[in-house]
Amino acid sequence: MSKVILMTARHLLLIALIPISQSKSLAATTLPAEELNKKRPAKQTSEDIVVRGTKRATSFLASDVAVTVLTKEILEQARIRDLRQIDRLVPNVHFNAAGQLSNMYISIRGVESNPYLVNRAAVYIDGIPFREISNSVLNEVESVEVLRGPQGTLYGANSESGLILVSTKAPTNAREAQLRTTMSGFEHGYETMTDGFVGGPLIKDKLVASLAFMRSDGNSYLYNIAPYNGTRGYLEKTYGQARVRWTPTENITINALGYGLKTYAPGMFEYEYVPLDISKYNQTYGSLFNRSKNISSFTYANDAPKLTNKNEEVGGMSGEWRLPYGRFNIAGSYRHETVDSRGYDLDMTAAPILAGEIYNNSNIWNTELRFTSPDHKPIEYMLGVSVYGQGKSETLGTEVGPGTLTSYNRAPLQYSHGRDDSLFGNISYTPSFLSRITFTAGLRYDRAHRNSRQAAGSLDLGPSGIIAYRAVKLSNVFPQILPRFAIRYRVLDDLSVYASAAKGFIPGGFNLSAVQAGIDDSKILKYRSESLWTEEIGFKWRTPDKKGHISGTIYNIDCDNWQEIQVATDSSGRPVTSDYIGSGAAMRSRGFEVETDYKIARGLSLIGNIGYNDARYKHLVVNPGGNLRGNHVMLTPQYNALIAAYYRHKSGFFIRAEVNFNGKMALDERNRAFQPATSVVGLQTGFEAKHYTGRLFVENLTNRRRFDGLALDNLAFGRDGNLYGSLSAPRIFGLEISGKI
Repeated sequence: MSKVILMTARHLLLIALIPISQSKSLAATTLPAEELNKKRPAKQTSEDIVVRGTKRATSFLASDVAVTVLTKEILEQARIRDLRQIDRLVPNVHFNAAGQLSNMYISIRGVESNPYLVNRAAVYIDGIPFREISNSVLNEVESVEVLRGPQGTLYGANSESGLILVSTKAPTNAREAQLRTTMSGFEHGYETMTDGFVGGPLIKDKLVASLAFMRSDGNSYLYNIAPYNGTRGYLEKTYGQARVRWTPTENITINALGYGLKTYAPGMFEYEYVPLDISKYNQTYGSLFNRSKNISSFTYANDAPKLTNKNEEVGGMSGEWRLPYGRFNIAGSYRHETVDSRGYDLDMTAAPILAGEIYNNSNIWNTELRFTSPDHKPIEYMLGVSVYGQGKSETLGTEVGPGTLTSYNRAPLQYSHGRDDSLFGNISYTPSFLSRITFTAGLRYDRAHRNSRQAAGSLDLGPSGIIAYRAVKLSNVFPQILPRFAIRYRVLDDLSVYASAAKGFIPGGFNLSAVQAGIDDSKILKYRSESLWTEEIGFKWRTPDKKGHISGTIYNIDCDNWQEIQVATDSSGRPVTSDYIGSGAAMRSRGFEVETDYKIARGLSLIGNIGYNDARYKHLVVNPGGNLRGNHVMLTPQYNALIAAYYRHKSGFFIRAEVNFNGKMALDERNRAFQPATSVVGLQTGFEAKHYTGRLFVENLTNRRRFDGLALDNLAFGRDGNLYGSLSAPRIFGLEISGKI
């Protein structure tokens, strides 16, 4: 662990209580409410941003973490409408997925996540934690904070690489309503979406509530040239949310939230893979299996009967009790999700040879209790306890040869149950004789319980044979202690520097899919916990005219018990096990990030960032004679960058242009395939008035073909000379109209 110097703040200046929804840039400090009222500026400037991800309203300059704060203004200008778009705006953060319906997997600073591993980064939406997140609806978003680096001393489970905090619009005493309609089109289809929000008081100053909804329907981005029974890919989403805020006294606030999301997609599978090399694929299968039809950039050939159903229900409550000596916070949530997706065409052709199904049913609950000391004392501290639990049943199914949606035969159900109990705390000290320096230390004790069981059965893989599962019951406990240290120094009123070192962790578990007849699973049945150290040094500077800011960080990450997905194959590359996780690998990641925003002139603003990352395996054995030492860690771009300019005339006319740059990215751990470096252009123009807005937009203007998920072999035929991956969206044109009162 490298030494860290860190530094900050003689005093914290301005704004703990200005709402993030009114903020317009990235740097501020905090004062008691009475001082805030005296010193509130008539017009907001670059110093108004508040970082709340540290569990204490803190100015950007006084925070000792690498954080990107996306205010409502920034999100609206960028037209962020769902969670997977956020990585456009944040350096060294990349969301990867396995298709239009896939859950998202978050890679931060080279610490990658993928569909077969638990997410190494956590997401909180209105205080509700998520480990696996669908393409979540972002309805009426107020702010998003992205914290890079381990956050276990402040939050619950699973923030090894970082944390994303999403806050949506809470009900207020003002009566509000908004309705928005979006119509968009792309090469092979269209989509329409309508969403809205209504809120106001039920009992003035005591009880307020809001309702939000979203409904969308449209075609798959990918066009299937050989669909089963002529069923083209179609996607419908329905979302509803209710929120209530009760303030029984001036010192007590209670919030309740519930929402449901239903996804229905005939002709679509949750994970869609298409050939990386179109020409090679057409030569291999165009006349042999695809009826002499050739695929193109955003088309593919699958003959499997396909249907995906997803249902998600969430409920949560939180409470805050403010006292002279601090505040108590308690939060609890429950989430239930079911996924039944049929139609993974394992032969990747128009021939009805082999198709797959995935099914899972999960229940997740979380409780967190915290006490936070008052602000502006020489010593500030926070103590917390959390309990996280998950129960899940899942299985795979296959259909060999021609069939229908009812022809899939499932392997035995696999049951898993996990519970994480943790105690954590954080303390900061600013000596009176060194008022510009603040020392911070945190500690977390985590005890993760894992239980798994499976019944005997089999899974028919057609050309690859039969995988036979045997009955098994497994249990283990994975304890861990996670420290964090930081120091920050306020060099000038507008400049601070900091350094920190923190340990991150995700628990081990079991490979039920490896518990199969005829397979030596003695080395892969159980995998160990993963832990890593992140060390970083950074600075935060507010421009003297208070119209902008620049921040930067350099970091080093090391892990010697890295968890990575693997599949045992025969000599032809055909799988002889389902996927399994090993923990005998090692990796290191080094890089930097710089970001800035600046209000150049009245109505004209510029934001930009760049992140560079060199993440490589130090050790990864894939077979007795093969070590992938020196290979790039998969699904982590070597760099990403953004340049965006926004101009709004006083009449209400606006225009925005952005260019995203993404460096070369390995699509598998063997580095057989890379997504080449790309630049993606987006444009918007429109008119904004007090009560309505209209805009035209285009995304991916140049229609770049971009892969953002794992690259796989042909699972039915083995190594056929092709690799297959999941595509991002093509060029999309659209019109959006909204009105509000």
